[in-house]
Amino acid sequence: MIWPVVLIPMLIIVSLTASAMQIDADPRVIVSFMDKSLSPELDILSVATDISADNHLVFQVKTRGERTNGEAGDHLLLRILNVKTYGFLIPINQEDGDKVLMYESVLQHDSAVLPQALEMSRGNTVPVDLNAKRIVNGAEFVLPVDWVNFGEDFGFDAYTVKAHMQGNIVEITEIYDQAGKGRDGRHIFSAVTLLNKLCTPQRLRSSQ
Repeated sequence: MIWPVVLIPMLIIVSLTASAMQIDADPRVIVSFMDKSLSPELDILSVATDISADNHLVFQVKTRGERTNGEAGDHLLLRILNVKTYGFLIPINQEDGDKVLMYESVLQHDSAVLPQALEMSRGNTVPVDLNAKRIVNGAEFVLPVDWVNFGEDFGFDAYTVKAHMQGNIVEITEIYDQAGKGRDGRHIFSAVTLLNKLCTPQRLRSSQ
C-alpha cells in the first residue's frame, strides 16, 4: 500500500510542472514568484496582456501590494521590445500621480538585460493615446494596437526599479524585481503570435 502514497505527490509535481510550462509558453501572460524579502509594492506577481474593444493593447502589471508615499525614485516599469527597446514608467507612490513617461533605446543584442539608461521618446514615436492608470496592487498600461510593428518580433517584461531622471535621460540605478519570460531569456516571439492569441475568443482561450 506504499505505492498510492508515493504516486500522489509525484502526480501533483508533474501536474504543477506541466501547468507552469503551459503558462510560460503563453505569450499573453508572465507569472512571477513571490519574493517576501521585498516590500509588497516592489514585488511583481504577474503581467497580463489583453486587447480592448477599441483596439488597444492593455498590459496589466500586478504587485503584492501598494503604497501612498515613500522613496520618490521608485517606479513600475513596463519594457516592450519591438524594433527598439521602449520603457514605460509610472511612479509607485500613489501621491505622485499616474502620468506615464515613455523612454527608448536601441535594441541590444542581449535583450534579456535592461539598459541602464533610456532616452525620452519624442515625436511620432509616442502614441497619441498612450495611457496608464492605477489598479488595485498595480497599474495598467494602454497602447494602440497600430503602434506595434507586426512585421517584427515582440517581447515584454516588467520591473520595479529606482530611476533617476535628468533632462531627457532616465537612469536605472537599481532593479528591485523583474517579471520576464523564460529563465534563459528567450522572451521574444512574433508580434503576430501575440495578436492571434489576443483575438482568440475568451471561451476558446480557457481551453488552450
